Amino acid sequence: MAIAIIGTGITKFGELWDKNWEDLVLESSTEAVKNANIEFEDINSCYVGNMNLSRFEGQDHIAPRITEILGINKVIRTEAACASSSIALKLASDEIELSSFKGENKIALVVGFEKMTDRIVGTTTGILAGASHFDTEIINGATFPGLYALLAARYLHETEATEEDLHAVGIKNHKNGILNEKAMFRKEINLEDFKGDIAKPLKLFDCSPISDGSASLVLTTEKYAKELGVEFVKLENIEISTSSISLAKRPDLLILDSAKRAAESAYKKADINPKNIDLIEVHDCFTINEILCLEAAGFAKRGKGYEIIRSLLPYENINKREAPVPYMVDGREVFVNTSGGLKAKGHPVGATGVAQVVEVVNQLLGRCGKRNVNPEIGATLNIGGTGGTATFSVLRR
Repeated sequence: MAIAIIGTGITKFGELWDKNWEDLVLESSTEAVKNANIEFEDINSCYVGNMNLSRFEGQDHIAPRITEILGINKVIRTEAACASSSIALKLASDEIELSSFKGENKIALVVGFEKMTDRIVGTTTGILAGASHFDTEIINGATFPGLYALLAARYLHETEATEEDLHAVGIKNHKNGILNEKAMFRKEINLEDFKGDIAKPLKLFDCSPISDGSASLVLTTEKYAKELGVEFVKLENIEISTSSISLAKRPDLLILDSAKRAAESAYKKADINPKNIDLIEVHDCFTINEILCLEAAGFAKRGKGYEIIRSLLPYENINKREAPVPYMVDGREVFVNTSGGLKAKGHPVGATGVAQVVEVVNQLLGRCGKRNVNPEIGATLNIGGTGGTATFSVLRR
């Protein structure tokens, strides 16, 4: 049974120093509830994804704080690093599905948020590192830029990819982000802007920014959505998979095996394959990860994802093209990260999974203005850490 997403809400992402985390949660949730044409009183439960409010803001026990803010008396908090709110979405969809078997018409709110910019960069980097393996990575000084640099260096060593292929991902996503009014960065970048190593071979513009933001969804059954008379998108499936948290214990550094399993399971249950996907939001926390995600999602074989990026050649002309800029995959256009991705839209880690779904839902409903690409089937691939957790969702009108 398909779950119906009847409401979406999202704040602007960025350095939102004039707003606290409660403001962000209320803003995105209010927009989603209004968009669904319901009231907060109609909501039966709320699932909240957040990575680390306890260290960013000093607040544990988030659920009852959300009750204070939204007036919802059943709130459940989930944590899975950058995939925190995707896990919340999975739990909410499971509750809605179970309630339908009992003949009940329940409504659930899903919220993802993070407030990251009120700390100095070094502190934030250290907090985020907590999503990697403490005993083998953190204790030896590893950070996520360093860990993804290891993946990028290995990829460049094993394949014929170049650093410019990585940079092209960032250029394309910044071009797309120009059309997203909620994106953190709405400006073009060029190859010559990729200067100075953050962690070789990754440059500053290969890395997603530290961001604040919140995103929300309202879910119910397809049957009840029709009774309510609201527009909706069907969440046909969302799958979760986990892998080793540490890179050292991965059987193959260049395969996001959790993402690959989640994608394959979602395709099977939805009875589709990558050739059916018109639009996908993938987890480009670093430019190398967009390439690895495309491979994990089945658009390319291991070590061949960079060939998809090269459909954008010459890279100097990406900004001359009309946004959103598609890749060519097996002779057809596939739109990846029309929102601008994490790279340009921003990456408030707890909000990212739901924000990806918000983009796909609004694309399917034709609500994205000039960046709408009129897809029939969309998907999202959300990664926690370096791939310790992954979720894959399939959505259609």
